[in-house]
Amino acid sequence: MSQFQSLVEALVILVALCACAIWLRKREVIHIEEQGVFGRLTTDFALPAVILLSLSKVPFSLQALLPAVILFAVSLAIMVPAWLLGKAMGLARKTLGSIVLVAGFGGSSTLGLSLIRRVFHNNAVVMRDSVLIGEYGALLSVFTFGVAVAIYFGRDKKEKTNLWQACRPFFISPIFIAMILGTIISIIGLPQSNVAVHLFEDILRVSGQSLIVLVAFSIGLALRPIAVRELAGLILVAVLLKLIAEPLLAWVLAMSIKLPHIERELLVLQAAMPSGAIAAVLAKRYGCDGAVASAMVVATAFISLVSLPLTLYLGG
Repeated sequence: MSQFQSLVEALVILVALCACAIWLRKREVIHIEEQGVFGRLTTDFALPAVILLSLSKVPFSLQALLPAVILFAVSLAIMVPAWLLGKAMGLARKTLGSIVLVAGFGGSSTLGLSLIRRVFHNNAVVMRDSVLIGEYGALLSVFTFGVAVAIYFGRDKKEKTNLWQACRPFFISPIFIAMILGTIISIIGLPQSNVAVHLFEDILRVSGQSLIVLVAFSIGLALRPIAVRELAGLILVAVLLKLIAEPLLAWVLAMSIKLPHIERELLVLQAAMPSGAIAAVLAKRYGCDGAVASAMVVATAFISLVSLPLTLYLGG
């Protein structure tokens, strides 16, 4: 099965699981209020397991960090035209902050890893590179520059917010701890013949297999009707920048430095992911227009069902 077919299959499975979550929500088996539970299980349980296992299974590679640096740079670069277009549209300050966040930051860590894991059949080297790209390239930019952007646009002019205090929860989170611990293990290595090591890896593997289910249920519980007419202009900007311009820019940079094919493919796929829910969370948390950000996140997620396979197909 080709990677294109595998991606389409993975997206169909994701949509089916989201539909199950919506159906269970309608039957009141699960409730909208429990969205936070599934979100925390994703970020504090399944995702750290995938990160730790993926990094610890394969020796560390500095070469694999290059795509992460490119994704970091591309995410920040896309925020500039988002700001310019928002200013040209005459957006209010808080709405402007939301469009900048949504355009710049995608769901590389959660949705990206769960899809890539299936598309590439859990290949150890691919998963290591995907984790490095997604976590060091996307998550670090979100919880540093992303938080700074949210604070800048969301605060009242006289309000003072400590940037370090805002970023600190990320640096003590299970995700960051798994990143650092996994990188250390990847550098020093573990005895593969050891029974305890095998047991530890099996626990991580089983835990990580729940990632796509938890991601799908988080999305299914978060889905709301979108006021398409009122937000058409903003949705168009988000789609053009996040789903088209960002992967295109990543591809151009990857080609210009002759990045190896598999790393180029992973980089472009990560860059092509729809806007991450974390962008809406940051927008709401720090005073930007959370409702607008959430609507744009949902819109890009729907459109990515078409744009992601198209991106992979056009990228060869």
